[in-house]
Amino acid sequence: MEPVDMRKSIDGVAALVEQEMDLSPALEAIFVFCNRGRDKIKLLYWERNGFVVLYKRLV
Repeated sequence: MEPVDMRKSIDGVAALVEQEMDLSPALEAIFVFCNRGRDKIKLLYWERNGFVVLYKRLV
């Protein structure tokens, strides 16, 4: 898995799902992204009427 620029917004990570993974970001799935240092993760998923992004810095 390639590292992701954690400055990407909801639209940015949703575009990665569409363009790089060739999937719909509105699928019943959780998409997980991490940075180069693997100390930050970002989760994207669709919930009824919009996207949810969770961001966590790991220690």
